[in-house]
Amino acid sequence: MNKMLAFLKRDWQSMLSYRFRFILQLIGILLTVLFLFFVGKTFSGGFSIQLERYGNDYFAFAILGMALSTFVSTGLYSFSSQIRNAQVQGTLEALLITPNSVYTILIGNSLWSFLKSFFESFFLIGVSILILKLSVDPGQVALLFISLVLTFGAFISVGLVSASFTLVFKQGNPINAFFGASSYFLGGLLFPVEVMPKGIQWISKLLPLTHSSKIVREILLVSPQDRQILTSLLFLFLFTALVGPLSLYIFHHALKRAKKDGSLVQY
Repeated sequence: MNKMLAFLKRDWQSMLSYRFRFILQLIGILLTVLFLFFVGKTFSGGFSIQLERYGNDYFAFAILGMALSTFVSTGLYSFSSQIRNAQVQGTLEALLITPNSVYTILIGNSLWSFLKSFFESFFLIGVSILILKLSVDPGQVALLFISLVLTFGAFISVGLVSASFTLVFKQGNPINAFFGASSYFLGGLLFPVEVMPKGIQWISKLLPLTHSSKIVREILLVSPQDRQILTSLLFLFLFTALVGPLSLYIFHHALKRAKKDGSLVQY
């Protein structure tokens, strides 16, 4: 715990040293909100069967989807980017022979990013609630928190598999390609997956982000008696429960192979 706090303290002090970057990040978030708001205004007079369930409000649909996008970049890329940077800088082997566990190093270096992604998601959801004038009770907040935790667990698990691939093969990561960039297209962030062909819809249902975005929208935009979140919650739970231990196993063997091959210093 003390080590994790030390990592957090370091990154907090780093953020305070670069306040302008933090301000720019906040401005970027607000610009995203404004962009989606005016796009929603543009199509406010139209009607979509796919959006009817969510009040036919595109802004509400899109902003709640984008609130989850930080989990993709943080959970998926943090571990692999750390390993890749250490490979390029030639410090990976030195890090791994320290008294600290490799998992302590990876999680500690990513902890601030993880907390920041939670903050950004809750911030966007909070802004959405204020703009849309939604009434939210403690039960909804609890469900939102559970769904975000499960989403985060799912992408951390995938991120560890991605880091394993980077550890062994260095470049060209298909895990990032499938769960990363494609999630923005297939995960239903900016448009309903129902508008895509049936075959692609089936692929989208394999992505955690598809289920996460559905849960958040159902909780905030659909009345309690009509909500359909159980299947998606179960998917996220099973995905994390299965992929989590599997990712630890894969990473352990990837690290073992890299040490055996002597390729830790190669990039």
